[in-house]
Amino acid sequence: MGSSSIAQEEPLLVDTPAIILSLIAQEPDNDVPAPGNQFAEFAAGCFWGVELAFQRIPGVTETEVGYTQGVSHNPSYKDVCTNTTNHAEVVRVQYDPNECTYETLLDLFWSRHDPTTLNRQGELVGAQYRSGVYFYTPEQEKLARESLEKQQKKLEKKIVTEILPAKKFYKAEEYHQHYLSRGGKNGHAQSPAKSCKDPISCFG
Repeated sequence: MGSSSIAQEEPLLVDTPAIILSLIAQEPDNDVPAPGNQFAEFAAGCFWGVELAFQRIPGVTETEVGYTQGVSHNPSYKDVCTNTTNHAEVVRVQYDPNECTYETLLDLFWSRHDPTTLNRQGELVGAQYRSGVYFYTPEQEKLARESLEKQQKKLEKKIVTEILPAKKFYKAEEYHQHYLSRGGKNGHAQSPAKSCKDPISCFG
């Protein structure tokens, strides 16, 4: 994978908070997508660049970034960055299956990160940057596992992507949502237009 395909996010070092284990965080994601849409959810490092890539796919109707698969309820970005809550940074996608296949989303997922590095993408280290596919249906699980097997044949290193049922989704703070298409760190908005091929600068 080229380094340009991996989202970059400035590390945030914070004090370690007291973590309260929550059964709520272990519940399934029971949110409901828009009529005619389905959910898909992916962890592939920093969620900024990954979200913009998914925004550009025809048939994707909405994207949200957030946290999931952790042990605490309603975590903040500051909590997640302590690397003690076990949440992953994820992009939750809504897509119209009549216009976009789940396989298309999986193909983009593999292309946007290195799935062979455990809890790491580039210089970003921590459980929040792990690789994961979180499925909503048995069919999504089947397709994800088949896709992983195909991807593994292309790589020498072992893929460490986890494939798990989607758990409760905690939407990230508003400033993280559509971060790059709204200007990012430097105020330079990047196009979320469908099928746009412009390179993605992960700070903006």
